[in-house]
Formats: sequence, structure tokens, C-alpha cells
Amino acid sequence: MPMAPRNQGNHSDSSNSGSCSRSKRTAHLDKDSEEYRKHRERNNQAVKRSRNKSKQRAQETQAKVAQLRAENDSLNARIQILKKELNFLRDLFLAHAGATGSRNLESMDLSFLNEDVHTVGDAKSSLVKAEQT
Repeated sequence: MPMAPRNQGNHSDSSNSGSCSRSKRTAHLDKDSEEYRKHRERNNQAVKRSRNKSKQRAQETQAKVAQLRAENDSLNARIQILKKELNFLRDLFLAHAGATGSRNLESMDLSFLNEDVHTVGDAKSSLVKAEQT
């Protein structure tokens, strides 16, 4: 069953025309009155809480950024180590394969050694292809 749309902030209709908004009511208060003082105190506390929450969120965001940057640096260092290890193992493989002479290297497809391997699955599939040739 469809529901009638709710009045969302439209203060110009007749149901709200007789009532004053909160800001208008406080504007009519005497600045020396107890009610005005209490209202200002509540408002000041709300502003203080809001600013504290905002500062806390900013600090949490900065901490998260620092953590992610450190993790990124660590991962980049790991990538460099793995690249060096890959190059070493590639050279070792080629030296060993060249020294054995049991297979004709010219007939073997070793192009997979020069490919950028992104996953273990990619490496395995490249090895299987090379063994099949």
C-alpha cells in the first residue's frame, strides 16, 4: 500500500506556519534569562562534542594513512627482494639447463622465464607449457 509522502523540511505549508522554529524561539529569549543561558550551555557542549569527534576522526584517518604507507613500503621492499630472487633463480636455471646438455635448449620454449608472473598459478601454467614443448 503506497504511503503518503512525508513533509521533509517544507516549512511553508499551513501545519507549520503557526509554530516557531527553535532558532526563532531562542532569538526572542532575553539574553539574561536562565532559559537562554541553559540553551547556550547545551549548544556550546554540543559544539564541543562535535569538534572533538571531528578531531578524533581526523587523527584516526591520519593513523590509518601512516599504517597503510608503512605497509606499502614493506610490500614494495618485498617485491624488490622477490624480483632479485627471481632473477637469481632464472640465471641459475639457465646455467643448469645449459650445462646438462641432455635436452636441446634451442627446441625448448623458455620465454616464460622472461614473463612477468603475477601469481603462483601463472607460474605453474607457464612451467607446464614449457615442459610440454
